[in-house]
Amino acid sequence: MFISVSRQALFGGRAAVGLCALLLAFAVPPTEGLAQSENAAGCTGCPELVPLPSGPYIGKYLVTVDEFAAFVEATGHETDDRCTQITTSPMEHFGNWRDPGFQQEGNHPVVCVSWLDATAYVDWLSDTTGEPFRLPTIEESQEAAAAGSQATYFWGEDVSQVCRYANVADVNFKAAFPDDPRQIPTCDDGYTYTSPVDAFPPNALGVHDAIGNVWQWTNSCLAGDCANAVFRGGGWTVPNPKYFALDGTFGDRVVLRNTVIGFRVLRD
Repeated sequence: MFISVSRQALFGGRAAVGLCALLLAFAVPPTEGLAQSENAAGCTGCPELVPLPSGPYIGKYLVTVDEFAAFVEATGHETDDRCTQITTSPMEHFGNWRDPGFQQEGNHPVVCVSWLDATAYVDWLSDTTGEPFRLPTIEESQEAAAAGSQATYFWGEDVSQVCRYANVADVNFKAAFPDDPRQIPTCDDGYTYTSPVDAFPPNALGVHDAIGNVWQWTNSCLAGDCANAVFRGGGWTVPNPKYFALDGTFGDRVVLRNTVIGFRVLRD
């Protein structure tokens, strides 16, 4: 169970959350009817946005390494080196968003960021632009991913097509982590680790990485406990089809940093 409530009293941020957004009742193919996008006003290099049917604007892409780096340079925001890395042995290695343990380019999604880091980023974005940015609620994130579709996956019902639309655990992941005991999809999405945020086709709203690449922090508390937050979308380490589904969610501590969780922004 997840509950969308304000965290301001707990953490002092401005990440207020809204009411649940209903998914549209009509289906739209994932490459048709793309919405017009825009950039945050007065913010060169800030996230590009697309409108949601319910009113807010959401990030067209996941927040990138370059975008997070601009925030860190401007604010001096500090993160530690306690980001858990996925390795061939139990989680015994640690890194940070600059060095997550694998190569990333500036247009890859930033990882090794906690919910607190993500909230600090959107607060800075609000200060920089004068516009109300926050993390999306789980309902808004699911609305953005579904893009009006009633199907199990945003591209339809055929899970075997996942590698065409998303960066998930695949044959490349299995080759890099042969001791992983889970059942890994046998398709090839072209990437072992994270991928550029525009590498896969967008959905009908123009949202890239609606699922896959990295999990996405939301502004919703987990089971009413706001020391934990919900995230959704799966990522490059995820083989389980239930997390490719539009209603697939997970959650953990707001202080957690690991190599398969990132975020996207929302502007009211």
